[in-house]
Formats: sequence, C-alpha cells, structure tokens
Amino acid sequence: MIFGRTVNAIFFVTLLAIHGIAQEATREAFAQGKRVLDRSVNAYGGLAALNAITSVSITVEGASVHRNQSRKPDTFDRTPYTGEVIIDLKNARTFQTQRGQYPGGFSWHQGFVIDAGSRTSFDLIRKTANQAGPAGLGIFRASTRWLPQIVLLNVLERAESLRYIGTATYDRRNHDLIDFVSSDGARLTLYVDQKTGLLSKFETFITDRFAGDSVLETLFTGQREVNGRIVASGRVTAVNGEITNDFRIANVIFNAEIQPDQFKIPPGLRAVTIATPALVTKHSDGIYTTVAGGYNVLFADLEDSIFVMEAPGNDRVSQQAIQQIKKAIPGKPIKYLAVTHHHDDHAGGIRAYMAEGSALIVAPGERAFFEKVSKAAFTAEPDSFSLAPKPLKIEPLTNGKRVLENGNAVAVEIYDIGPGPHAEEMLVAYIPAIKAVFQGDLLNRPANGDYPIANETSAHFLKWIDSSGLVVETIIPVHGPVTTIEELRRAVADMKK
Repeated sequence: MIFGRTVNAIFFVTLLAIHGIAQEATREAFAQGKRVLDRSVNAYGGLAALNAITSVSITVEGASVHRNQSRKPDTFDRTPYTGEVIIDLKNARTFQTQRGQYPGGFSWHQGFVIDAGSRTSFDLIRKTANQAGPAGLGIFRASTRWLPQIVLLNVLERAESLRYIGTATYDRRNHDLIDFVSSDGARLTLYVDQKTGLLSKFETFITDRFAGDSVLETLFTGQREVNGRIVASGRVTAVNGEITNDFRIANVIFNAEIQPDQFKIPPGLRAVTIATPALVTKHSDGIYTTVAGGYNVLFADLEDSIFVMEAPGNDRVSQQAIQQIKKAIPGKPIKYLAVTHHHDDHAGGIRAYMAEGSALIVAPGERAFFEKVSKAAFTAEPDSFSLAPKPLKIEPLTNGKRVLENGNAVAVEIYDIGPGPHAEEMLVAYIPAIKAVFQGDLLNRPANGDYPIANETSAHFLKWIDSSGLVVETIIPVHGPVTTIEELRRAVADMKK
C-alpha cells in the first residue's frame, strides 16, 4: 500500500513537471516572438506611429499572372493590372477598384466596398451593383493587408496568438519567423529581416484546387523611406513560388482626409438581383444540367452509365454536383468526365471524379497536367481522391472528336475546337437532340440575365460553329444563363462595330 502511494506521488510530481515545462515553452515562444515583433514595429517608426495610421490610400500598377488561367497548362500569361485602394482603419471600411483582363479579351473593371459590416461588389463595365452581403472584421482584415504596417497592426491586435517559430534564409538574408492567428482565422507566418527589422513577406498554408497542400506568399519588395515612413515599392503574391500577382505600389498616402462619399458605390450603377436557379434542369430525355457552386454542369444518361462535362470550383463543388447527378439518374456510375479546358475554375474539382473511377476526356495537350494533378498531396484538407484513390483513367479523342451514345442514338458529341484566344485547346459538347452546344468561357452571360458581351474568344467560337456544319440553336454555358445562337451572333456583331 505504501509502495503504491509512493508510485502515485512520483507520477503526480512528474506530471506537474512536464506540465510546467510545456507552459514554459509556450511562454518563451511568445516572449521571443514578441521581441521580434517589437523590433519590426520599431523599424516602421514605433508603436505610436503605427497606431497613428488611421487611413491609407494606395495606387497599384503591374500585372496579373495567370497561374492555372493561361492559354496552356503550367504557363504564366501576364496581363496589365491597375487598382486603387482606400482603407479606413479606424472605422473598418475599404473601397477598392481594379481593372484588368484574362487571356482572350476578357476585360474587367470592378470593385467592392466594405462598410458597416457589409460588402457590396460592382461592375463598372456593365454599370451594375450586386446585393450587399455580410462582411465582418475578419473579411475586412483579409481584404486590406496591402502594406507591412497594416500586417503589423493585425498582429498587434491578436498578440496573444503570437509565437516564435525559428529562423530561415529568404532572398539571401537571414530572417526571424513569427506566426499568429489573424481575425479571419488564417495562421500567418511573418518573415522579419534580422538586420533591418523590416517585414519581407508573410505566408499561410492553403489547400490549392490542383496542387493540394500549398503555401501562399505575399512579398513586400523594394522597401525604402519616403517622407519619414517606410514604403514598399511592390507587392507580389505567389503560390508554391509561382507568381500570381506582380504589383508595383505606385503611390501611398497615409492619413489622407476621408471624404463622406468615398465608401459608397459609384453613382449611376444599376442594382441587380440574381434569382436562385433550379438545382437540376432537364433539357430533353437524358440530357440535364445541374448547378453547383454557381456553375452549370452538363450530364447525360448513357443507358448504362452517366457522362458529365465540367468539374468546376473545387472538390466540394464537384461533390455537390455528383450528389445531384446521382439523385437525377440513380443507380448508374459516372463513367466519363470531360472538362472544357484546364483552368482551375473549370477543372478544379476533377479529383472528385477520379475518386468515382470516371474516365477523363481531356484535350491531348492537357493530359500530362491532369496526371500531375492526380499525384498532388491533399493532407491538410483530404479530398475525395486522397480518401478513396483509384487508378487514373484518361481516354483520348479521335481526330479531335469523341461520340457517346445512349443505346443506338448519339447523346453527346465532344469536339476540340482548336487553338483560340482563351486557351490553346478547348473542348465543347454538342447535343444533337436539342441542337445545343455546352461550352466554358466562349460566351459568358451575367447570372442576372443581362445581355452577353462578346470578345475575341466569342468571335472565334462563332467562326468554329459556322465552319463545323453543326446545326446550333442554343448555347449552354458553364457561367450564366442559356443564350441563343442569334444572341451570340448579335453580341459578336456589336463587338466588331
């Protein structure tokens, strides 16, 4: 009995010692992290100077770099970008506009306002504004990390989560690494230059649609003193070292006077509402579309199996689509999955269909890319394919075409329409029964039903239709409502005026 009590006492004392060591490690990680943070704060003028920043106005120029949105897989097309950012730190408000384009003539000029806990986005080309949605403090913080000073203010706001995690060499310079959990829930790691105390970059761990486990970096380049403040010359973002935005900070004004109308949407915009679409639409016997994640997905009954075209968004979007498809056509496997092109908004959920054992029908030049996608590691956020891996199956087109039948009738014809302004290879599906073409990005119509605006990609698509010999009456898009061939012709004609 005495021996048992002695053992219990020793165990209890040991447990207390271990607990104390763990507490001390946490305390030291915080204390060391706080010392690094204080040194960085001092490099930017000190705590009082940072807290005195109530507003910032920023003008940005540079390039959007189209990772997973270029004309070919694993290439990085660049297009011009300009932007203006106004941030009211005191009242958690921001007004931001940006102008740019995607390859193929897809120009955009848009923006958003966050004020009073809500976010309103607007389109300055179409002169429309969407309904406001909720935007808490976390969304505001995530939208406004444009400068090192703002990032440091975020850390100071959440200092209790601060930890020192080690050292690293970045850009041939030694850095101390600290991390914290931001108010939007992201865990950010900050690289603080050991020599200057300046914040060189911050990064966070994400799950990329194609690459899986990934690191998203935001780099502050060319920092120098201007009018008594340290100002970054550039802001660059990258995923796994692949640049996505390459911006030059053309102008910064701290504590500029705030005007009453600066946090309102621009005048003359038309408010639009977007009706909730039906989850599944039957176009004819055996031909359907389903809406998942705001995208249209085509599917067809092939008598003993199912054909699906497009895997947009991410794994969750594809899981939603698969659930709705199997409900509409129960008891049959999804034998085939085709994607129009490799862009991540159109094929980001492709691994869900790999998990289904579906044979992929992809453009020949994109095969190697999707083979690489199948090998990506998704350990932080396991997706369908990592949880239920299957042998990868890819089936080719024959002379740029593939025909799928339902019994003795042709259900779907898949065509590679050849090199275009938006993508080097592009697949479309022709459905003879309804004289319709299902396509992605060749003509996009706004979700509210406004008239489509054509571009050079749309003109290339129309030229292909006219040369194909197919009888086409209807265009079913991945993005937005259905359009008629007459509307496509009119939109292209308007573009050429």
